[in-house]
Parts: sequence; structure tokens; C-alpha cells
Amino acid sequence: MWERKEREGKIWYELSFDSDALVLQGTKSFDPLKEIQGRPCGLGQIHSSVIHRAYPGVKLVGDGIFTDEKDIIIYVKTADCLPVVLYHTGKKILAILHAGWRGTLLRITRKFFLKMKNDLKLDVSDWIVAFGPSIRRENYEVGVEIYDLFKIEGIPGVHIEKARYFLDLKEANVREMEEMGVRTVYTFPEDTYSSDAFYSNRRGDKERNITAGKIVEC
Repeated sequence: MWERKEREGKIWYELSFDSDALVLQGTKSFDPLKEIQGRPCGLGQIHSSVIHRAYPGVKLVGDGIFTDEKDIIIYVKTADCLPVVLYHTGKKILAILHAGWRGTLLRITRKFFLKMKNDLKLDVSDWIVAFGPSIRRENYEVGVEIYDLFKIEGIPGVHIEKARYFLDLKEANVREMEEMGVRTVYTFPEDTYSSDAFYSNRRGDKERNITAGKIVEC
């Protein structure tokens, strides 16, 4: 689960689901890329369902990244969208996905599990999942066109309240993963819009929160 940390005016969270993986959730006051030692590898994020194996020094475009190599730092940047951290304790594979409404609609979590199952023969139920900070449903109003898209795809998460539409990214992704057989999902104790610790696009922030991690033992 996530543990809140504070030191010298900096606030961040650490994910403590396995001693062989280090995952830090950044905030306005804390950039994990400045704290973790290793070779960083991020993405040119495009709100897609494209997933890459990490290759430091190579420009990767997509919204999911994974590694099984020690000391490669993988990360995504979000400011209301949902960061999804996934770890396979047996094979020691760490992944982080960027799931906004488009990525969720494109079923990025499902595509990740299918990729791991087809390419590496890894069963879905062996993965541990943790959500990073995202916007809550009551603060994420969307248009009727997004409601229609989710309805067509049969993805839950858009709720109608007094003729207004609100999207719950966590609900949509949890349902998707539970249907595939995921057993463990850790939620995050804060949300981006309500907490002053995090950047929020809906509040007008231009910067992003960084979710970063690496495998420390192989």
C-alpha cells in the first residue's frame, strides 16, 4: 500500500508492495526522478493504449511502459489522469500505465495484461496493482459524447447526476481488471483535484505529477 512521507517540506508517497521494487509518487514539492538513482526512461504520452518495454536513450511514444531490468527508472506524468502501477513478484516485472479517459476507453489495462499473457505467458492473477493519484468522480464532469462512447464499449464508470455526466476512472479500470482476474488493487489515499499537494489539470495547473519506479533486485 501507499505510505505518505514528509521531509524538509517535501511530501511524497512510497509504494511498499514488494521489497524488490521501489515506486515513488511525486507531488508539487517532490520530483522522484531527482531522488531515484538509475537510468530514466519515460514516454511521449499521447493518450493511447500503446505499451513499450523500456529502452533508456530511445524516444518512446505511448502510454504504458514496463521493465524487468534492474536500475532502469520507468515513469509517467499525470495531472488528473490515473497512473496504474503493476508488479509481477515472480518474474520481477514493473510497469506503469497512464490511463486517462481515452486510455481507459481504449482498454489500456486489458491490453497490458493480454500483452504480458501472450508475449511472456504470465497469468493475470499473479499481478499486484496500485493506483496513483487521480481526479475523483464528483470533480470530473465530461460531455455526453464521452458517456456515449463508454456505453457503446460497455465500459462502466460514467454516472448521470441531474443531467450531468461524471467519469470515475478508478471504477472503470477496476472493473476491467477484476473481470480479467486481478486479485489485488491498492487505491490511493488522496485525489489530485482536492489536494493541494498535487497538480490538477482541472484546477488549471500546467505541470505534472510523476509516478516513477525501478526494480532494485533481480
